Amino acid sequence: MLLLAALALPPLAAVAVSDVRRRLIPDAAVAALAIIGVGAAAGGQALSAALSCGALCAGVGSLLAAARLWGWGDAKLLGAAGLVAGPAGLPLLAGATALIGGALAALLLLIRSGLRHSGWRLPANAPRWLRAEQRRLLRAPSVPYGLAIAAGLVAAM
Repeated sequence: MLLLAALALPPLAAVAVSDVRRRLIPDAAVAALAIIGVGAAAGGQALSAALSCGALCAGVGSLLAAARLWGWGDAKLLGAAGLVAGPAGLPLLAGATALIGGALAALLLLIRSGLRHSGWRLPANAPRWLRAEQRRLLRAPSVPYGLAIAAGLVAAM
């Protein structure tokens, strides 16, 4: 399990950073996670169970994306996370992702409210990605749910 976590952390870190900065989840990171999940379960019933978990997660993620509750990158990431988590980690993946995602959404709404009511703005020399986040929050906040899925998978491992 420690090897699985060590292999999964670099693509999860790439997902988290990219989703927070650009609201994009790199396909290469999702593919790496899927390969790690299949490789970890390779052999007999474990592979079948991991594929079932991945398919279930991809299905749920696709329904949420079709309903425009999150993006298609999040749907792909959740499917790959299901492969890595497998049946033993699936309940924790789902619960932790939901809790972390809800907390993240609440935090962003709170920050948005504060920005709108206080008139406070970042200084011009603040990092570009942080200024972009401020603009996003003032327009229509989007939640970098890839961060929540990544954290949920870390909790499940």
